[in-house]
Amino acid sequence: MLILDFDGVIADAFTECAVVTHYADHDPATVAAKPIAELAAAMPAGFVSRFRTVRTYARLLDDFMVARDPAADSIRGVQDFEALAARIPGPRMDALVRGATAVRAALRERRRTEWLDLHTLYPGIAGLLRRHSGRGTSIVTAKDERSVWEILAHHGLDVTVAQVVGECSDKRTVVRRIAAADGLPPEAVTFIDDHITNALAVRDTGATSLWAWWGYHTPEHVERAIARRQRRVYLPELAELTA
Repeated sequence: MLILDFDGVIADAFTECAVVTHYADHDPATVAAKPIAELAAAMPAGFVSRFRTVRTYARLLDDFMVARDPAADSIRGVQDFEALAARIPGPRMDALVRGATAVRAALRERRRTEWLDLHTLYPGIAGLLRRHSGRGTSIVTAKDERSVWEILAHHGLDVTVAQVVGECSDKRTVVRRIAAADGLPPEAVTFIDDHITNALAVRDTGATSLWAWWGYHTPEHVERAIARRQRRVYLPELAELTA
């Protein structure tokens, strides 16, 4: 059984994620009235630079919101990132996440082609999904389920995936649940994620957990992976994966 993360493993959506984060406190209809290229071009260079840094630490949509804080320019490690995330008040964070989700939905509906084109597949991913079609491949991701299905369909890959579990913050529990639903132990699962925290958490279930080297990570993530002897997987190796 193959279980994959989405952003950073199947597709790269840096600009889309930056846009929904930057406009999270704007009216979704007003945002979607403009071409996405115009929205992206209007983002301040400083925000884009901060988002590029924050993206390497983020696991959830909530985490992206740290890039809205100018202090994110000074992030030098996980502790800095976590400290900035912790100082966003809970109600404010909830409002920003709802806003970003609403902006994403508005762009998906009103700027559909532009929005879909912002999600580019990593090399070899389409072939991997097609080879495993019919074997119960699942996607477990922080992105919302509807967006994932629509992006997969855009690339002709929706028929290769059995299920999508979206807006997931606890991948270890979900991997166990998916395996159990098919009467399988976690050891029967091959899991791929680009965030070291997820890779290590799922590895502790007994699954074969692979850290996607082509995704987003930091030097501290590399150190942590080495210390825990976490196995990496590289894009050329995808052709050799069998579940």
